[in-house]
Amino acid sequence: IMAAARDLGVKVAAIVTPNADSAFAQQHPDALQQMLPAEEAMAEAARSLAWESYTMRAHRWFPLVQTWPLLCFEQPTARAELKDRVQQALTVADGVAFDGFGFANHYGCFCAQCQSKRQKMAAQDPARHEAAVMAAMSEASLVEISRVLYDHAKAIKPDALVTNHLWPPFRPNPYYGSRLQLDYCSQTISWFYKPNWSLARVEFEAQEMKRLEEPAHNRFVPFIAMFHEPYLARSGARIAQELAIAQRYGDGHLIFCSLKAIHDYPDVYAAVKTALHSK
Repeated sequence: IMAAARDLGVKVAAIVTPNADSAFAQQHPDALQQMLPAEEAMAEAARSLAWESYTMRAHRWFPLVQTWPLLCFEQPTARAELKDRVQQALTVADGVAFDGFGFANHYGCFCAQCQSKRQKMAAQDPARHEAAVMAAMSEASLVEISRVLYDHAKAIKPDALVTNHLWPPFRPNPYYGSRLQLDYCSQTISWFYKPNWSLARVEFEAQEMKRLEEPAHNRFVPFIAMFHEPYLARSGARIAQELAIAQRYGDGHLIFCSLKAIHDYPDVYAAVKTALHSK
């Protein structure tokens, strides 16, 4: 892939996730995120489902909880593992793309270290609501791990491209992406699963993310999502409308996932080609 990319003058960013495989999880259980017992039970029950078919049938945009183990961003062992993943990625690729950096329950971690940190925050402001403390601490954790890994990537390779896809959703503040230290922050303006977001919502999401953009932190990149399965596919005409919105707010930047959808549907391919050549 890298050889072909270089022949075409294309830079490649290798995906880095906070997912923990079974071996790491068994060796370092304290480095993993912890959910409430009821949430763990939800995750266990959801593992019995074929997630893709269930999502299409139930028309859910996102799972209630993630079903796989995730590293805790406050744990030193987890941070060391993530730094190692960044280093390994940069031995091959031109940059890194962070994906899946969020919480399994979409709002926070209940490991001992995170709970201790929240207790200290609460003690400094006893009148602050527990939910507000959790939201603030969780968002700070997401912002900090992005800064730590950005700095690590740039120390290894100063010209490295450092980007992401802002997923899974962070329920307390879905628009925190402008705070992340990155070169580019890709944020979803249309999603994979039905019911398809209205064009009014697509425009609102793009407009709001652009409004919140902090160039000192990162540049906003619209993320358009479409899988290739026929039931989930959107028409080329619809994609052209979404691309026009992306162009209005993305300053020429775009992430389209998946490329197989572009390959499989000639009308989608034509819409993407027209949009890219119109700049």
